[in-house]
Amino acid sequence: MKYENVTMKGNANEFRFSLTKEGDRKLVVFGVNPSTANEQIADLTITKVMGFAERNGFDGFIMLNLYPQRCTNPKSLDKEIDEELQRKNLEAIRLSVGDMKEPIILLGFGDTINLRPYLKRCLKEIIDILAPNNPQWKNVGTLTKNGNPRHLSRVGYITFSDFNMQEYISTYL
Repeated sequence: MKYENVTMKGNANEFRFSLTKEGDRKLVVFGVNPSTANEQIADLTITKVMGFAERNGFDGFIMLNLYPQRCTNPKSLDKEIDEELQRKNLEAIRLSVGDMKEPIILLGFGDTINLRPYLKRCLKEIIDILAPNNPQWKNVGTLTKNGNPRHLSRVGYITFSDFNMQEYISTYL
């Protein structure tokens, strides 16, 4: 998969709501927060997203995040949620997934979701807005010891597994 025909919603330094490679069959992916990738340059996570997409029959992707703040070290994430920024993130997610029916959604946020209390709330809000689309939740490899889907840069190119979102919600959210 070539890194071309990619569009970004957000800005260069502070936040990114979505990164989309157009295609007829797009894989939807959720990380915890965006790092350095933009419409011209892929970072390690996006390179892995492209590899997973291509190996699983997708010709495009939509990269989304639980929280849109850009930082290379998640420990630099806002201590408290920026409500307006997250509202915009949820709207961008809703628009990005749009009317996709039963989209394949690959989760790759790892244990970083435990770094800030608001990140679990962000995930719950995302689950709620995507419920009408009836998503097929997936993860790669085994779950972390804390029960979270592994970050995509921490796993090899192995097949997707079904992720039981209802069990995850009742146990962890």
